Amino acid sequence: MSVHYTEDFKKEVVKAYMAGDKSIPQIAVEFNAAKSSVSKWVNEYKEECLYTTSTTAESNEAKEIRRLNQLLNEKDKEVI
Repeated sequence: MSVHYTEDFKKEVVKAYMAGDKSIPQIAVEFNAAKSSVSKWVNEYKEECLYTTSTTAESNEAKEIRRLNQLLNEKDKEVI
């Protein structure tokens, strides 16, 4: 039978693992969850963080490009 865990529970488990002082098997025992589940949640969290970081970096680059384009346009107007 499959056990369904709440998102809050999963976050708590991942947070405990990310603290860095315990292994996945230790966390699994502490929270009475399967090692495979804990591993999956940790990997999903890491992927989500990579995606968020990547998206933020792209967003910052786009803002910088817009800012530089505006600056160029202003300089072009000064020359004319």
